Amino acid sequence: MNDSQLNESNPHNICSCKPEANCKECNEKEDLNCRFSFTKLFQFYCLFLPFAIPAIIGVEQSGYSSYLWGWALMAMVFFGFWEIYILCSHCPYYALNNGLIVCIANFGCPQFFQYQPGPISKSKKIQLVIGFIIMSGYPFIFMNFGQQYLLLFLSLLGLLIFFGGLFKFKCTKCVNFSCVFNRVPINKVNAYLKRNPVMAKAWEDAGWQLDKP
Repeated sequence: MNDSQLNESNPHNICSCKPEANCKECNEKEDLNCRFSFTKLFQFYCLFLPFAIPAIIGVEQSGYSSYLWGWALMAMVFFGFWEIYILCSHCPYYALNNGLIVCIANFGCPQFFQYQPGPISKSKKIQLVIGFIIMSGYPFIFMNFGQQYLLLFLSLLGLLIFFGGLFKFKCTKCVNFSCVFNRVPINKVNAYLKRNPVMAKAWEDAGWQLDKP
């Protein structure tokens, strides 16, 4: 890929969207999940499946299998459209103008929206939390109605594993810094922003103090 093609695919000059050769001088590359890899994508789904599998079986065993289509439709709308706008469009991975998202969670979803380099608003954070509550809570209603308490317990345990794993292994390194779940230390946030002037300006315009310790 020549320079003009690189500039077209990465118009905001985000370092995570550049060839990996540009990472040689970066001190944060080991502390941040700032590069896509299928290994990291696989790890994400491994965290999610202990919740999803017993939840699907539980709803089916409860006699409400037709409602799984409703859950699937909600997932398509939320994770494939609305979450993209309120969360993913602020992520550096989204800056790659590729038509499809190349990231370690929502891989392959269409890029309907423009990249937003600034931080996520409080309103979007609230919408994200509400969306996660609805999406994760949906199957428990039907497992409770169907008295599938063992599968309900396994699903709840899987959900705790999922979010616990995210908080411990993913959110502490995620470059979508303004996500409500993000746990990256401020000094690492500032170091990454300084490497990406477009992001840095958008964050400072939103009130972020770049040199804050």
